[in-house]
Amino acid sequence: MNTLRAPGTSRRLMLLIVLLVLLPVLFLSAYQIGTFSSSEEMMRDLYRRQLDVMLYSLNQYAWDVSAYWAATLRLQMQKPERSAEQGARMFLDRTPVVESIVIADSAGENVKIVLREGVPAYNAVQETLVAQLRRHNESLEQLLRYRSLEYRKLEPFVVGGPSAADQRIVLIFANDSGSVLPRFAGLVFREEEFITKMLAGRLAEAAGEEFVLGVFRKHQSSAIAASSPMRESEIVQRRDLWLFPDLEVAIGSRGVTLDEIIRARLVRNIAFVAVLNIILLAGVILVYRNVRAQTELARAKATFVSNVSHELRTPLALIRMFAETLEMGRLKNEQKKQEYYSTILRETERLTHLVNNLLNFSRMEAGRKPYQLVPCSMRDIVRDVLSTYMPHLQHAGFTPVVELPQDEAVAAVDREAIAEALINLLDNAVKYSGPKKYLRVKMMRTANDVRVEITDQGIGIAPQYHTKIFEAFFRVPSGFVHDTKGSGLGLSLVKHIMDAHGGRIELESIPDKGTTVRLVFPSRTA
Repeated sequence: MNTLRAPGTSRRLMLLIVLLVLLPVLFLSAYQIGTFSSSEEMMRDLYRRQLDVMLYSLNQYAWDVSAYWAATLRLQMQKPERSAEQGARMFLDRTPVVESIVIADSAGENVKIVLREGVPAYNAVQETLVAQLRRHNESLEQLLRYRSLEYRKLEPFVVGGPSAADQRIVLIFANDSGSVLPRFAGLVFREEEFITKMLAGRLAEAAGEEFVLGVFRKHQSSAIAASSPMRESEIVQRRDLWLFPDLEVAIGSRGVTLDEIIRARLVRNIAFVAVLNIILLAGVILVYRNVRAQTELARAKATFVSNVSHELRTPLALIRMFAETLEMGRLKNEQKKQEYYSTILRETERLTHLVNNLLNFSRMEAGRKPYQLVPCSMRDIVRDVLSTYMPHLQHAGFTPVVELPQDEAVAAVDREAIAEALINLLDNAVKYSGPKKYLRVKMMRTANDVRVEITDQGIGIAPQYHTKIFEAFFRVPSGFVHDTKGSGLGLSLVKHIMDAHGGRIELESIPDKGTTVRLVFPSRTA
């Protein structure tokens, strides 16, 4: 006698979790800690790139503001109801940072300055501006070429006296050659006023809590504007301010050096990896315990199903109904009584089959299903099963085609278990045959094995379900298969029985054509 038990899963589950989760994470953690020193330079480079992005965004913001002013000025000057000078004055009224507007012809000869109301005339600026435009005739030509390509470029000029107080920045742009606008126009304002009124808020916003941003005049240590008090020693990087040739924007770390920032981040990363490993280890333990609990719950569910499955209600209801009818003596016709007796017997056999399936499945899941493997005649087992099941087959409208060999076809099997497997296959063939009442039972012997085939011409099984139907509780999710009653345990029990016998189960099925299930047993000489 061979006693086969379902192997425990706890140890394998723990090993699987260690192999799939813990080992890769521990290896990655060790690798990260080992490469922290080599990645320090990479962090420095990333830090510099981050600073470059922040400095670039400030430059881009200043450029966008100026480009917006230029576009607004152009729209104001090209209104048909007013002249270009009137449009310029309306723009100045709405843009207090800009002191005046420059209007010039294509040669840069005729230059006119439109002052904002309240701003005193500055002849020195105008004279310097005319000289600048004449000297930079190539720059004006370049602006015209850019404009012909639909690119609205701004060209900055510094004009005025030698002191910073007398100097102005002029942003010149070109207009379309076919328009009524002056060929060139420009925005005139003080650099410091633009920085303090337009850029100071942006500096504080971009700097955040970790950095300090400031705008400096070149070769000077004091900032024109800064997000917070800034010392020259704190500066990490400087970049030219695109629109202002004499200014640059600088960035520094707040109260700490770059090395201190990188060191602090490395410490935080190491701490993060350590905490992550602790959390992951705790999570693995919880998952293991949860899965183990779910396994126990599944076993409890199998026991529960064996006791309260709704499949038990139908035969019980029929047995009770016919038994009560017979007990009350309402039937006088003996033929009708025999029909009721047959129904009770048939439903009792069905009930026994259902209960046996559920109990056997419960034992298999719990690893308590023993098998006594002894040499038996497979031909006799098949013949006995057909003899016992024949009334049920005939009642369902089947006349099975039986093909059995002449010899005994001996195999080492548990006679009761194999009979149960064959009954499950016959029951499936009956339930899923539909209107085609065809059933063939064929047994053959080869040099190495004994084979039992059960074939029907029923609804068949789609290819994607050929392996899943042998899983416990699985049923095809649609069509006639889904509508037919069943517990979903029959084929899983058959597979368990065949695995326990060292055999195998083979399936050939085509939807709407039929199904052949083949049980293959290792043969033994009688």
